Amino acid sequence: MRVLLTGAAGFVGSHLARLLVREGCEVAALVRPGTDLRRLGDVVPKLTLVEGDLLAPGGLGDVLGAVAPEVCVHLAWCTHPGRYLHAAENVDYLAGSAGLLRALDGTVCRRIVLAGTCVEYDTDLGYLTEDSPVRPRSLYAACKHALWLLTERHARARGRSAATARLFLLYGPWEPEARLVPSVIRALLNGRPCPLTWGEQTRDFLHVEDVAAALWAVARSGVEGPINVGSSTPVSVAAVAREIGGLLGRPDLLHFGARPAPADDPPCLVAEPGPLREKLGWSPRYDLRAGLAATIEWWKGQP
Repeated sequence: MRVLLTGAAGFVGSHLARLLVREGCEVAALVRPGTDLRRLGDVVPKLTLVEGDLLAPGGLGDVLGAVAPEVCVHLAWCTHPGRYLHAAENVDYLAGSAGLLRALDGTVCRRIVLAGTCVEYDTDLGYLTEDSPVRPRSLYAACKHALWLLTERHARARGRSAATARLFLLYGPWEPEARLVPSVIRALLNGRPCPLTWGEQTRDFLHVEDVAAALWAVARSGVEGPINVGSSTPVSVAAVAREIGGLLGRPDLLHFGARPAPADDPPCLVAEPGPLREKLGWSPRYDLRAGLAATIEWWKGQP
């Protein structure tokens, strides 16, 4: 299978790129000129690197026509920790993604898979299915949902299939250090106090390799529409931090209540089991403890 992968040098994209190569796919990775490829490591020689800027997509048509992708997995987006929810770049990525769809019109692409988000839903509901009402409350969620509406209709008009994988909370190797799991791990590995909220929020955490496997299952299937990608196992943020503290033998460095919780932080976000398990037969390889242990070992090897 010939796969066009955007965001291949990112947190999720790098893991998916490796998986696609192992599965025998021909992978064309759309990257900006000068992109840092450290996350891709030794897999770079096995990829076809396609230089192009999603935010200036005017010249993508000729490039993608030469690649001739059968499937496009579109992951590229702004994800800067702490500011991505309301960043103006969300609108830029929405516009750039629309340009990508137009560029794919000149190719043999027959399927498009997007990376959506669980916060497209009405997060007051807590436990979320693919049929849960949509209620985006941030610019990030609104732009992600707008892209899905556009992609669904664009694909239908051109005889393609389309799906959006609505991701819940992810963790694992190469995650940006400012996010919860790596920030706790790095602090404890360095013997530093780790200030946290009380951590009462219930979340759905999934190791990034399991996310990559879920995206591959969606990409090679014909299932259409939203597909939730989560563990379906509720766990509090505090419990995740305590698990890391126990694995590293430094629970004393966890300072709960030292930071205020964001005012708009939903109390519960958990994926109900759905098409990913029932139709595609996917199940996670890692439970939380095993996934955190593997992630800790990876971080131990980082400078």
